[in-house]
Amino acid sequence: MTIRRARYSATAGLPFDDEELESKLVWIYGSPRSGSTWLLEMLCDPLRPNQGRPLGFGWPERWGGSAAALPVDEFLMSSHLAPTSGGTVELLGTMRFGTLNGFLGKRPSYAFSKEFAEFWRPEARRMTLVRLHGVVQRAREAGLELQPGLPLLVIKEVNGSHAADVVMSLFPRSKMIFLVRDGRDVIDSLAAANRPEGFLRVKRDPNAEWIREQCEQWAARVDVCTRAFESHDAELRRRIRYEDLLADTAGMLGPLFEWLGLPAGEDRVRNVIRRRSFDAVPDERKGPGKHRRSATPGKWREGLSAEAQEIAREVMADRLARLGYDE
Repeated sequence: MTIRRARYSATAGLPFDDEELESKLVWIYGSPRSGSTWLLEMLCDPLRPNQGRPLGFGWPERWGGSAAALPVDEFLMSSHLAPTSGGTVELLGTMRFGTLNGFLGKRPSYAFSKEFAEFWRPEARRMTLVRLHGVVQRAREAGLELQPGLPLLVIKEVNGSHAADVVMSLFPRSKMIFLVRDGRDVIDSLAAANRPEGFLRVKRDPNAEWIREQCEQWAARVDVCTRAFESHDAELRRRIRYEDLLADTAGMLGPLFEWLGLPAGEDRVRNVIRRRSFDAVPDERKGPGKHRRSATPGKWREGLSAEAQEIAREVMADRLARLGYDE
């Protein structure tokens, strides 16, 4: 008796072209507190992330233009495909997060096991595309005019960077932006946000143990994102340093717009920069303890104690050098 396998397609019945939508995805990976919200806002201007709105973003009330890019802020599909299970570990010079996939991936019965990858990977891709297409559909239903064809979906996923390699392997036609920032400034900013007066409003003492943990997490994100970046099509990836973007925003943003297929005229680039600059943020929404703190590279020299700086040097030195950050 011959058993026939039913014909099955993970893309059958979709109300959109899956490869076209995949090519419209732009993933921003890297580290939190690296300017990712600022970059997201510039790429999707005049739309702005807003978790209080049904779509997760809004636009000016009297704006009558058409949107070329929709922001998706903290999608976190990465965290569901590779849930963290606590801590980091260094193996053969590479720092990794502890994830369920890492611990259980070789167990056939685990949902996302390597043994059954041929079944779950196409479905994970399909679910992600269907969910993201829902953003486009609801934007149209909300009355937002979109440019012809599918718009870009710019996905800020920095807090899911521990699984950038998993996600990017599912979407080889999509684009990847690896946004990097001096890890010492990242830690300084995280420490400020986590103090009682910080915008996260947590009662936490960023002691030496916490500083080391955050440094190791930064290193792990850098290693995973580097691996994902190097495995991705060179034409579909860009690595951007926050410090370079801050120093020459127009010189960086114009070519980035062109690469993404966004309107890139000088007037538009200039207006986007003006609207999204640190100076344009109202005084009551920026400064010490706020989400928008200072936009000042090198502030770690003032904010981190001598002990914290030594911990950062011990954990980060090699990676900082590879990313072009001098002492």
